[in-house]
Amino acid sequence: MLLTPEGGSWGMVSGGCLESDVMHHARCALQSGQPRVVRYDSTSEDDIVFGTGLGCNGIIDVLIEPVTKEFKESFVSAVQTCHQTREPGAVATRVGNGEQSNRSNEHAFLTAGRWAGSEALASALNIHAVEPEQTLFTSDYGGAPVFIQQLLPPVHLVIFGGWLDVLPLIHMGKEVGFDVTVVDSRQRPSSRRLFEEADSVLLCSPEEALAQIQVDDRTVVVVMNHHFERDQETVSALSELSLNYIGTLGPKRRLERMLDGLKERTVYISEDYVQTLHGPAGLDIGAKTPEEIALSIMAEILSVLNGRNAKPIRERQTALAG
Repeated sequence: MLLTPEGGSWGMVSGGCLESDVMHHARCALQSGQPRVVRYDSTSEDDIVFGTGLGCNGIIDVLIEPVTKEFKESFVSAVQTCHQTREPGAVATRVGNGEQSNRSNEHAFLTAGRWAGSEALASALNIHAVEPEQTLFTSDYGGAPVFIQQLLPPVHLVIFGGWLDVLPLIHMGKEVGFDVTVVDSRQRPSSRRLFEEADSVLLCSPEEALAQIQVDDRTVVVVMNHHFERDQETVSALSELSLNYIGTLGPKRRLERMLDGLKERTVYISEDYVQTLHGPAGLDIGAKTPEEIALSIMAEILSVLNGRNAKPIRERQTALAG
């Protein structure tokens, strides 16, 4: 969560329960120029004494620190590198504790597989080959905790289609921070204006589009041309790629017909590729309108990328973070 001295904010550290109190501590941190860790303990039934009244039966430690010019420049550079290279990065923060609790924190940034920043911290992270997926590391000096926040490139949603039902899917993709590309194989110039909310609109065939798109494990595809031959052409072009999610509109039998037709043309369709195909795309939420269908597709995409089963949360037997 980014806070400004004028009271502006971006992002959240909770669902809204802690933000007011965090803002107060942030003002104090800005005045002192020193970071602080604020603990909110709601494990007691009397947690209302903290002024939060959470009732969540948990403990939250919130790190609050002023943003220095050096940190800002390094952080922005790390994020830009992550986006440009499409490779994961990370920010590591060594939090002072005990007698060092009022000292400025140390930071290191992982880009291109190498940690840089605070010399001692970066050296320790490189020696131990700490990966961006690791969330906590104990430093070699003083045993102070090092918290690691992974930086991931945005999910790239590629939509093959050119009808109006593409619009809510574009909008929802942008709302959750995806990069969105629309491919209109009918090559209508009006599509650039119609789909202007997308990051990119390509007016070409699926093969030509895929030659221009960097595909990686954070690329997902939805095929919604509403035209059997065009959809089949797209599914054929995608069969040579390694993707985690490909959604197709229409009934299951329609997708089966596409695959059968491609096999008859001796197009190789691997079992792994078939497992990435979700047809019909989306979760079974009874969606009927284009907006509802887009919501069901976005929910399915997120469940696949996050390795979740998309069952009701109340059925979980473990914590959500697990």
